Amino acid sequence: MPVYKNEKAKGDNKWWFQFYTGEVKNGTRERITKRGFRTKKEAEKAMIEAQAAQQKGEYIEPSKKLFHDYLQEWLKTKRNLGEQTLELYDSYLRTHIIPSLGQIPLTKLTAYDIEMFLDSLYAKGLSPSTVKRIFSVVNASLNSAELKGIISKNVANRVEKPQASSRRQLVVWEPEFVSEFLEKTRYASRYWIAVYLAVMTGMRQGEILGLRWSDIDFEKRNLTIQQTVNRHREIKDGAKTKKSVRSVALSPETVEVLKEHRKHILQERVELGPDYQNNDLVVCTQFGGPTTQRAIQKVWPNFLKKTGAPKITFHDLRHTHASLLIKQGVHIKVISERLGHSSISITMDRYGHLMSNMQEEAANGLDKIIRTAISQNE
Repeated sequence: MPVYKNEKAKGDNKWWFQFYTGEVKNGTRERITKRGFRTKKEAEKAMIEAQAAQQKGEYIEPSKKLFHDYLQEWLKTKRNLGEQTLELYDSYLRTHIIPSLGQIPLTKLTAYDIEMFLDSLYAKGLSPSTVKRIFSVVNASLNSAELKGIISKNVANRVEKPQASSRRQLVVWEPEFVSEFLEKTRYASRYWIAVYLAVMTGMRQGEILGLRWSDIDFEKRNLTIQQTVNRHREIKDGAKTKKSVRSVALSPETVEVLKEHRKHILQERVELGPDYQNNDLVVCTQFGGPTTQRAIQKVWPNFLKKTGAPKITFHDLRHTHASLLIKQGVHIKVISERLGHSSISITMDRYGHLMSNMQEEAANGLDKIIRTAISQNE
């Protein structure tokens, strides 16, 4: 059945569709009608989805659909998001959004409801940045509902958007302290290798836990990030984004450290024999299984205490890696590639302030070049 364009109402040229369900109620053939689509293509797509849902007995009239039901459907469409982002969205839905707003019919949701919801998040003691992220999920879901013609307007647009507090100042270690820290903690835990890789490669924690020996080319001195381990200790193909699937060059010392670590892992494998879970993982339990992120977080405070190091997170080691590269004068594009950022602008936004001294060094370098040229011509 074709879709239609509303050309009669002045100023309203939106598309709509209507189809019969095949059922008769009180002598009248039942039909489903939805309006408000911006394009013919959107209307046709929505009609096909509605027909499929109706045939399965899953169709709910928009006026009766609860926000809870819509959110679950909406999350299933976000296949383009990375696994960690999807997990975060799901957590926000289960923990905060659905318990507070889930039982409200989607078409009855108001700006006041959302304002009260945001107030409740602050009352829970959540940080401004977390509240802002949760609001973004609600806003994105309602934008999608408006685009599909399920609701006439996104009421979240009428709410004053939460403002995140200023970004936490990055804490990075100086090269001298990094060396001291790695030396003092080297034999403190089997998970020291994860710390070392974070400093020397800038890999994310999930990427480090998913690294396999087969991903490392010892002759060419590089590794390829092709899988991760999530917080549920599940091994997942790919990485956070397409850009995150990348190759990272290794220093000669890093290669030697990895070779030494591999000897230890092979020894454990031989001792356990058939009981060993061979996942080919660089960072693993003594039985060869994936390591939980929680296990790393558990030993991390002990490392800090042992060395008297300033309190930072494991993820801050990634920032330290970027800082070390900047101090060497490495090009920002190379840094961005090593970190797996989707664009250089992200790298600049995060680490640009660490490059403030490079302007002065560049200016001083000009003097040196010019003086050298003059002396050579005299």
